[in-house]
Order: sequence, then structure tokens, then C-alpha cells
Amino acid sequence: MNKDTVLYLSAITYNYYQEEFWESLRPGLGEAGNFVLDMGKKFRPNRSISRNGEWSIPFPQKVPPMFKAPAYDPNFNKSFTEITNARAQDIKQCINEHNHKFAVMYSGGIDSTLIMSALIKNLTAQETQNIAVCMNGQSLIENPYFYNTFIKDKFKLLDSSSNKYDDLIEMGYRPITGDEGDSIFGTMMGHDLMQNYPFYLDKVSAESRSYLESVRGKVTTTDVHWTKYEDLIIQHLGLEGSPGFGKSLYEKLSKNIATATVPIHSLHDFYWWFIFNIKYVSCATRITVMLNDRLHCKDIFENWALNWFNTGDYNRWSMVNNNNGEKIELSVGTYKMAARKYIYDLDKNDWYFHFKLKIGSLGPNVVFNQDVSNVPVNRRPNARFGLDWEYNTLYIDDADTQDYIRYHLTNFRRDW
Repeated sequence: MNKDTVLYLSAITYNYYQEEFWESLRPGLGEAGNFVLDMGKKFRPNRSISRNGEWSIPFPQKVPPMFKAPAYDPNFNKSFTEITNARAQDIKQCINEHNHKFAVMYSGGIDSTLIMSALIKNLTAQETQNIAVCMNGQSLIENPYFYNTFIKDKFKLLDSSSNKYDDLIEMGYRPITGDEGDSIFGTMMGHDLMQNYPFYLDKVSAESRSYLESVRGKVTTTDVHWTKYEDLIIQHLGLEGSPGFGKSLYEKLSKNIATATVPIHSLHDFYWWFIFNIKYVSCATRITVMLNDRLHCKDIFENWALNWFNTGDYNRWSMVNNNNGEKIELSVGTYKMAARKYIYDLDKNDWYFHFKLKIGSLGPNVVFNQDVSNVPVNRRPNARFGLDWEYNTLYIDDADTQDYIRYHLTNFRRDW
């Protein structure tokens, strides 16, 4: 593996399998290299690449063309409902023109419930015969009313606990995921800070505390610039055992925002931008890489997988609809408000509309419980470092991969 090899995806993952290797590198690394490893500990994994603005990373890597962000258009005025209905019409066309079959990766969460709602609203009963719902018991627990009213006895069901991407594709299905939903609406990281606001206030100076208390209700408006919350953000971004990490990450994100072409105003904007810009590619690619053992990733990305939110219009909508109540107001119960309204128009479920909270179901209920007994230990998902530009999987146990990682982390320098 040449040191100049360009990557499609890289992941510094701290887990029981890779951790020993990452920690063995630390003595030979400088400040920037150790910062990158700390990113892996903080976010588990660290898959970060900027779609807009300056953001240095240690490995030669480019944003895949299919996941690039469109240009910011301040005059974009399509509604979330228009865009969502148009996306469902894309599926309708594929069914009628090519007889494609689709399997919706359904968790019962807001993103996947939105997808199902859009298909139910826009497809005929005959067309829905080409739609299967890939779910498990947790999906039912998250949204029992929707399952019993709109899915049960109306769609073919597949078990997401035992059917990975390769299984679905080999059965002739194109998997549909909503994995960029968080990227479009904003990360739960920001909501975590809002919920723990008093805890962080206790650790700042009395002068700063007084001001931050006075602007506590303005985290989703343009009235107070995100830089005014610096003391809280640095605490929130911090990593136990790495005293300077929070400040360094804050400074790196600040440089990215200063060099980006999208205006970032509020505290909500700050955290939304992190996942919309820096983590988008990670969200868009993780299932293909982690829930697939037999098929070449290139074939999946180009011919099979359909990422529901990965369209120019959803991206453009996301860039112009912060701080207006479309994404979130002040409580986590309003997270993804535009999607909640779209779903409510179909199901009229007051509880789900007002009280549904995000539950992390992909990792604990699907990825971590998949059957990989037929895969050699050093080729299982938790041993995967990334993909090269030809979509070949790179494994952490391979000597040339380790040499490549060591070379680039050793030579990485801070530029923020």
C-alpha cells in the first residue's frame, strides 16, 4: 500500500479490537497525531472529512462525488414536504420503470418513519408490493402504533437482526436508509449540551455564568452568536484524560466555520454544522461498510444502496432552514420538527409528535449483534479501517495498512 494512496473513507475506531494498536502509536506522535486519536476516543469512531471549508486530516482522502455538498443557495425555498414527496416519487418511478424492489431499514425512529410515511402517501397499494420493511423487535417498541396501523399485514417483513446489506441485495432488494437524517437536522450532541446546560454553567467564572444564564433560551436563534457560548462548548467537547482536547477541537471547528461558505450563527448552527459538514460522509457510508461481508462496496454504493436524505434538495433545504423551528426549538421533543409534522399528517399520533425522543438503535441493535461467525476475526467489521479510492476494504491487522497509518499520523501537523 503506497503512502500516497487516496482513501474513500477512514475510521479511527476505539474498540476492544483496535485500541491496542492506536495506543501503541502515541509515543511516536506529535500534538496533531495524538489529537486525531483523541477524536477517535471522543466520537468512536473518528470518521471526519470536510465538505466545505478547511479541515485538515492526516490521510490523503477526498469527499466521494456522490456525497459532496451542493453550493449554498440563500434563496432556496422548496419545503421539506415537497422534497420528501419528490423523493418518494423517485422510488415510484424505479418501481414502475424497472420493477425495482426496495427494503426500508426501519428502526421506528423519526427518519425511518418519515421514509415509510412518504412511501405510504405517494405509492399505490400495488406499488407498495415492491417494498419490504427490514426491522426487529426494537423497531416495534420504538413506534408500536405506526407498526400496527400502517405496516403489519401490509408490507413484507424482514428481520434486520439477521439480514445485512449483502443478504438484502442477494435477495434482490435495494436497501433504503435514512442515515443522513441527523446530518440534515443536526446532531444530538448539541441537544446534550442544552440538556446539561446547568452542569456546564457551574464550571465557568461568575461573570461568564451570569451572561450564559441570560442567553440560555437563545441557543436556536440568531440573536446570540455561537462564539458567545465558547466556555460551555469547550467543556462539552472535552475528553477526560486529555486536558487540552476540548479547546483544540473548538479551535479546529472555528477555523472550518470561518473558511466555509455557509453562514453559521447560533449554537444550534454550530453543532448542526459539525455533523452536516464534517460527519456527513461517515453517516452516509457506515452501513455499507459495517453491515456487509460479501459484496464489493463499489457495487453497493453505485448500484444498490439508496440513501434517502442524500439529495441536493435535502442538503440545500438544510442549509437555509436553521433557527426557524423547522429543525428544533428549545426542547429535544421538538427535534426534527419538519419530519414530525410530515409523519403526523399521516398517523395523527399525538404522543409520537410531541414526545418521541431519539434512541440509538443502529449500533446496539443491528451492527453489534450481527452474526459474523462465518467471517475471520481479522476481517470482521470491528477490524476495518476504511476503504481506498477503489473501494477496497482496508484492515487494521494488515502490515501495509499499519505502516500507512503510522506514516501519516507521525507526519500530521497542527494547522489550526
